[in-house]
Amino acid sequence: MPSASLRRSARAAALAPLVASLLTLSPAPAQAAGATLGQQVAVPAYFYPGGQTATYWTQLTSAGTKPAVAVVNVLNGPTSTSNPDYAAAIASAHAAGVKIIGYVDTGYFGTTGKTTRLDSTSADDWRTQIQIDVDNWYAFYGSNIDGIFFDQAQNACGPAGGGDAWVDLYREAGAYVKKYHPGAITIDNPGAPPAACYQDAADILVTFESNYDTYMNPPAELAPPAWQAAYDPQRIWNLVYKVPDQTALNAVIAKSKANNAGYVYVTGDDLDNPWDSLPSYMSSEITAAQGSGGATPAAPAAPAASLVKATSLRLTWTSAAYPDVVGYDVYQGSTKIGTEANHTPNATVFDVEGLSPSTAYTFSLRARDKAGNTSPAGTPVSVTTAPRNAHAPTTPGTPVASNVGPTSVRLTWTASNDADSGDYVAYYDILKDGVRVLSVPGTVTTAYFGGLSSAHTYSFTVKARDTTDNFSAASGAVSVTTTNPAPIANAQATLGTNTATYSAQFNMPWGSHHVFIDTDNNPATGYTVPLGAGVGADYMIEDNALYRSTGTSWGWTAVSGVSPLISKAGGLYQWSVPTSAFTGAGTTHGVIFNGSGDVPDAYSNKITVTKS
Repeated sequence: MPSASLRRSARAAALAPLVASLLTLSPAPAQAAGATLGQQVAVPAYFYPGGQTATYWTQLTSAGTKPAVAVVNVLNGPTSTSNPDYAAAIASAHAAGVKIIGYVDTGYFGTTGKTTRLDSTSADDWRTQIQIDVDNWYAFYGSNIDGIFFDQAQNACGPAGGGDAWVDLYREAGAYVKKYHPGAITIDNPGAPPAACYQDAADILVTFESNYDTYMNPPAELAPPAWQAAYDPQRIWNLVYKVPDQTALNAVIAKSKANNAGYVYVTGDDLDNPWDSLPSYMSSEITAAQGSGGATPAAPAAPAASLVKATSLRLTWTSAAYPDVVGYDVYQGSTKIGTEANHTPNATVFDVEGLSPSTAYTFSLRARDKAGNTSPAGTPVSVTTAPRNAHAPTTPGTPVASNVGPTSVRLTWTASNDADSGDYVAYYDILKDGVRVLSVPGTVTTAYFGGLSSAHTYSFTVKARDTTDNFSAASGAVSVTTTNPAPIANAQATLGTNTATYSAQFNMPWGSHHVFIDTDNNPATGYTVPLGAGVGADYMIEDNALYRSTGTSWGWTAVSGVSPLISKAGGLYQWSVPTSAFTGAGTTHGVIFNGSGDVPDAYSNKITVTKS
């Protein structure tokens, strides 16, 4: 069946604490008279490209309703296999000029207690899952993917007491995307104003995600951060839902422009997933977001290169005077690699990473004004990076496998040394059957690796890498054969006078766990369950929510006031639902359990229960 999720892929309800320290930037002088901010509409496209929601994807490629950016979310990530419906829709939207961004859940890197699909809160294990999801987007959908959206991002620099431990994780994640997928756009979504330390963590920051009333009258913790007014507007995105009509739409657009947000999305949809449709006023929204006034800026001079190393360098240039320029687009050859705010009267600085040693590059700039007018390309500067270090790191120890499951294994190895620095290496690259699949910092010598196939044998090796991309020889290889349990075992259901209970052992790391319930024992009503032995599900449990079917295809309405999940320890899921929640239910129910997303879907056999 199509992988579909009813979960809202957004920030947790509890906001991460804000860090008070803010980067001091020069205030933005007044803009040219009559110039208005030119915004772009960026859509969280969390709707399936088929069935009842297929028309939304048509709108994404149609004149008048086509946004600049669409974030694609198959099931809180790309899952473990390519989906042909998504492949076709993504290719069509990309060909129409829409920037397609793949959704990756970061789970706050476990800092709030959120677990990976392998039930770990470790930041190192979150890093592994994030990198696998990033690479799967590109493996499944290729050059039609234009970047990565990191959801459930932290907004504090680090834990109480100071430091940048948390933002460094997001800097690292963004650097990973750009090293292995040059030209990619990175977006961090804390859903609330991030501390100023996040300005260099991603190309775009979502500084607001909430409803209309909150946007128009925000509490202090959701008001635009002080640094936002002098920042490049093309690096700020505001998401506003529950906007009732076009009058309210116009008010939101006006306020978002005053807030210096260069990306915006406004919808009338509401919780629990406000991003599963497009608004009726989409065309008006795109028109309202457009800027006006201004004039084409002059081409910037060539930037100066400094701090040239084997894999990085710094570009610096003289900032233009306002009101002409608010930001710059930075190009490496013909590829746009980022943007930077105009820091007049100070010099503007942009750090480039992910380069190759002893390699010639050219870099150039385009200036951009408030209304979105862009200058011709400035004079390029040519730079050759420094060579690799003289010595490669020593060879890591042969990895040891533990915690082998149907789709996962933990690998542990002994550390290498960097002969040039006399210290630990910069990175370890883990290779699966000779192909790099993971990169971790040199301080980490273990990886909990998921995304494997069950009953399959793999060979893993490890290479050490220094800061100049000098690689060690590969370690010895460890052979790992994943297990092959029944995907869903011990499925049980009871139907009492007041309560219905359900339980099953889920042995694969699915993103969603379902119980499909045919309460009238009639396969012609409700959602037609694939492989469902004639089950028409009138209700569905998805993890900790109960939904009522709206037809025979995938369409559901949340049942309020019911939280059915009792426990999920060790993959054993147990649910309880009051029978009063089942409207029009009969005395005999058909029940099927399902796991979906991340790994191939699986279904239990049908269970028939009669009210006792």
